[in-house]
Amino acid sequence: MKRLFMLFLALTLLVCCLAAPAGAMFDPSPVYEVKASSAYIVNTDTNIILYEKDSTAQVPAGGLTKLMCAALVLTNYGDELDTRTFQMPFAISDYVYGTDNADMRSGETFTLREALYAMLLRNANDAAMGMAYQLSGNDLAGWVSQMNSLSQQIGTTNSTWTDACGLDSGNVTTAVDMYLILRYLMGFDAFVEIAGTATFQMPAKEKHTKPFVLTSQNVALNQSSGGKFYRSAMKGGMCDVLGYQKDTGTQSYVSWASQDGETYIFCVMGSPDTADTYGYSTRRPALYETTQLIDWVYSSFSVQAALDPDQALAEIPVKYSSETDTLLLYPDDQMMTILPSSSDSSVTQKFFHLPESAAAPIKQGDVIGTVEIRLAGETIGVVNLVAGQDVNRNPVLFAVAQFQAFLGSLYLKVVLALSAIALALYGVWWIQNAIRTQRSWGSSHIKRR
Repeated sequence: MKRLFMLFLALTLLVCCLAAPAGAMFDPSPVYEVKASSAYIVNTDTNIILYEKDSTAQVPAGGLTKLMCAALVLTNYGDELDTRTFQMPFAISDYVYGTDNADMRSGETFTLREALYAMLLRNANDAAMGMAYQLSGNDLAGWVSQMNSLSQQIGTTNSTWTDACGLDSGNVTTAVDMYLILRYLMGFDAFVEIAGTATFQMPAKEKHTKPFVLTSQNVALNQSSGGKFYRSAMKGGMCDVLGYQKDTGTQSYVSWASQDGETYIFCVMGSPDTADTYGYSTRRPALYETTQLIDWVYSSFSVQAALDPDQALAEIPVKYSSETDTLLLYPDDQMMTILPSSSDSSVTQKFFHLPESAAAPIKQGDVIGTVEIRLAGETIGVVNLVAGQDVNRNPVLFAVAQFQAFLGSLYLKVVLALSAIALALYGVWWIQNAIRTQRSWGSSHIKRR
């Protein structure tokens, strides 16, 4: 079941409830209706989930398995991409024959970097399997075991890897897990460079007398040949296959885009063929849906500061000071968040959590309370409120206040009560003793007479 992202629901509710003047509130275009079985869009600057649809549902990984394979290569051999080489084994060439390949022929020698270009641009099964075979010492099962171990370290919870390239149907993952894997990969400069390249010229090899060009299946990167798919914001990504998952008739796409300094990761899983309406002979439904979501995100939202650290948000009384009666409180963070592009932080509501007063001495920057930022009832963040100035304590005022506090304290009341009880008991004892003394004196007086 599809769940629209929290911000959109909140804004819609806010418009309905407050009946703001036309143009004063965000009025978004209708959200593109995602046909993919699952999707996940996250802003990497704030880690805010902008859109989610069945993001934890398990789906076939297909060629996206190569992203996990690439993660293992970069983790273990990231410093050897240009120095470590391998020869393509005949057994691997035969195994992947007739599938998506980069014409990496048996007996040819490649660097790890060249193989990564082939694997990430062309979704090349020969590149993935050849690297895995050689780097694992011909132990493909051991390589897959390492892929699963690293996947769990990255944080995936519902992914299973059964080969290095995705040909095996046992490779399964989720939109959330693919987000985590891509986020991890983006920490490697080599990956960002390779996955963001539109074309790569493979050098001549033993069985290739001339260099040959590999063109990325991510046509959204290529301005000259991408056609309607091209997006200047697209920075890199990978689809499961150029065609589709044979068992589901769908395609998946994982990518990231950046515009005006704002970066989002898009994970679109299981898009049906009918999703692509651009009309090209080669359908790319998952990439089509990704381009629609890129357009929607960057036309509708922007990362903005919800608070201004230079603007006081609250004022509370100050005790024990002769310098000032009140203290101004400022947010200690801007709290960058995603807001409608056509509005500002005024669409948010602020709920303060503050003491009744602050006691001197106070240092500028001391945390006094917090402010909770909400959007139509949904909390989007909590920020500390800090003192805007130093406030010294007046010793006389403090002493008087302490004395007054002592006079009204429970301790004094208990002492006075106990003292009163003791005095009363003493009085009773004194009276009883006086009576006994008087009786004793009277008896002795009568006897003498």
